[in-house]
Amino acid sequence: MNRTLDQLRYIEKYESWEGALEVKASVDLFNTEIYSLNTYIDTKYALTTEDLNTIHFVKKHFHEIYTIFLESLLEWQSYGISYEIYDEQNHSFESIYPKEIEDLHSYVGLPILQILHDHAKDGHSYYSLNFNKNCRISIEHGFTALFHKKELIDLSPSDIDSVISGLQYIEPDCSQWEKGFWRLKPKLENSHYNEPGVIRNRWISGLFD
Repeated sequence: MNRTLDQLRYIEKYESWEGALEVKASVDLFNTEIYSLNTYIDTKYALTTEDLNTIHFVKKHFHEIYTIFLESLLEWQSYGISYEIYDEQNHSFESIYPKEIEDLHSYVGLPILQILHDHAKDGHSYYSLNFNKNCRISIEHGFTALFHKKELIDLSPSDIDSVISGLQYIEPDCSQWEKGFWRLKPKLENSHYNEPGVIRNRWISGLFD
C-alpha cells in the first residue's frame, strides 16, 4: 500500500498513520489561514475511500468544524453544563462563564484530528477532534468532539475510545448515529442508562427536550 499521503506517514512500529494536514483555519482564532493539524489514524491497513473523503473534507472545512465545536460548548451551558479551569499556581479549580467562542478557544488547547477508520457512514469516516495538550477544562482525560462531516455527534471530557464505547452501548451500528447526542446527554439521569433502547429512540428521533 501507499505509505504516504500529504504529510501523513504510515508508522509500521505503531501500526498507525501519523503526521499533519494543512487545513483552512480561522485567522481570528489561529492567527493563520492555513493551520498544521496533527492527525492520527489507528489502522495497519490502507486508508479507505471513506477515510480519504474525510481527510479532504476536514482540510476544506476545518474552520467551520472548529467553530461548530466552540459554539456547541457555549450552548452546552444552557443544558446545565458548567466549566472549571485548573489554576496551576494555586492548585485549585476556578469556575468560568465563557460568553464568546474566543473565550473557550483559549482554554481547550491544541486540537488533534483522529480519523476513525472502523466507523463510517454515507461515504465518510467519522472523526474526532481530541484536546489533550494544554486543555484546561479537562486536565485529566482531555476533551473529545465526535463528528460526521459537519454534524457534531457527541462532546465528552474523556478520550475517543470512551466516547465510542458509550455510543455503541446505546446503538451498536454506527451508521445509525445521528447528530445531537451531546444535547440529549446532560438531560439523562444515570438511571436512564439502564434503558439504552429508550435513549436510542429519543436520540435517533431528535427528541432532546
